[in-house]
Amino acid sequence: GTVGAMATTHMRRRIAALSPSWWRFTRTDAAIHHARTMGTCANCVVYDASGNLEDTQEPIYEMMTDDVVHARLLAAPVNPADVNAVQGKYPSAPTPPAVGGLEGLFEITKVTNATRGWSVGDKAIAINSTHGTWRTHGTFASQGALVKVHPETDVAFGATLKVTFATAHTMLRKYFLETCERYKGSVVVTGANSHVGRATLQLCGAWGIRTFGTARDDREDWKELQQELTELGGGTDMCTVVPSGSLRDARRASSYPPAVLCVDGVGGDAAREAIAILADSGTHVVYGGMSRKPVTVGAGSLIFRDVSVRGFWMTRWYKEANFSEVQAMVDDLVHLHREGHLVAGAVVRRPLCAESVREGMASPPRGTKLLLLPQCD
Repeated sequence: GTVGAMATTHMRRRIAALSPSWWRFTRTDAAIHHARTMGTCANCVVYDASGNLEDTQEPIYEMMTDDVVHARLLAAPVNPADVNAVQGKYPSAPTPPAVGGLEGLFEITKVTNATRGWSVGDKAIAINSTHGTWRTHGTFASQGALVKVHPETDVAFGATLKVTFATAHTMLRKYFLETCERYKGSVVVTGANSHVGRATLQLCGAWGIRTFGTARDDREDWKELQQELTELGGGTDMCTVVPSGSLRDARRASSYPPAVLCVDGVGGDAAREAIAILADSGTHVVYGGMSRKPVTVGAGSLIFRDVSVRGFWMTRWYKEANFSEVQAMVDDLVHLHREGHLVAGAVVRRPLCAESVREGMASPPRGTKLLLLPQCD
C-alpha cells in the first residue's frame, strides 16, 4: 500500500531532519505520497543539537527512479571529525538532529533497469558529507553521491579511505608530487603514528619518497612502534622515525635529500621543530592540531627561508573537485591497496549503535580506529 497515511507533516519533518540527502533526492511531497515502503527500516545513530546520541529507525522508501540506488552499510568508522560534528564543532556538519558519520563502505542492493553504472553487489564509498553513514541502509543519488571501488577491497580499508587515506594522498599530490621535480626532496610527518600519519608513510614508501617521522616516545612500546612505522615507510633506507624533539639531530645525521614538505597533524612544538629543518622555499601543511597548540613560525623562516605555511581540509577538496578527480584518487588508492602498498590501520569492531559511539568518544581506542558494523540486513 501507499504511505499516504504516514506522510503527515510531523513525519515529513522528522524524515527530512534525519536524512537530508534522502529528502533532497525525493524532491517533492507528491513523490512521498506515491512511495511504497520496503520491508525494512534503516537503523541509524542520530545526534541532536546538544550532542546527545540515540538509536532510531528511518523508513526506507521504494523510490526507485533512474537517479537513485539503494545500498546497505558494510562498515563505517568513528573519526575525530565525526566526534567534532556530534559536539557541534565541525564546520560542514548537517543541522541536528542528523545521522552521524562522514564516511563508510556500502554495497548496492537495488537499482533500476535504467540505472547507469551500477549493479547489485557493487561496493561504493559515500562522498556526500551531509549524508550520515551511521545507518544500516541508505538511498543515494546514482550519480555523484557514491564512488565505486573494486569488489575485493578490504572492508576496513574501504570504510576509512575517504578521510584517512584520501587526506594523505591529496596532500602529497598537491604539495609534493605536483611541485617537486622527480621527487627531489624528503617529507616530514609529525604525528607519524596517527592514522593519516601512517597512511602518509605508506604512500611515500610506495612512491619512493624518503620520510622523517616524529611521534611521542612516552610509551612502553616505543621501540616496537618505531620499528612498525619505519617499516610502513619502506624500511630504514627510506624512513627515519624519531621521538618528538629529536628531528634536528636526525636530519643532521641523515643523507636524505632536503626536507621540502612537512605534513603536520599536531601543531605546537612538533610543528616548530619540523619548520626548523625545512629547506628554503619548503612548505608546511597543517591538516590537524592534535596538540591543541598553535602553529608558530619565526619571522626569519618566512623572510629569509621563504617557508610557506598552508592549511588543508579534505572536505573542502571534495567540494571543489569534480567527480572524475575524486574517482581517479579513489582508483589510485584502491590500486595501491590491492598491490599491497596500503593497509588499513588497526580497528576495533563494534555494533552500529549509539552506545558504541558513546563509548568510543569517552575512551578513544589508542592507536586504533572504532569501526561500526551493522548487525542486520
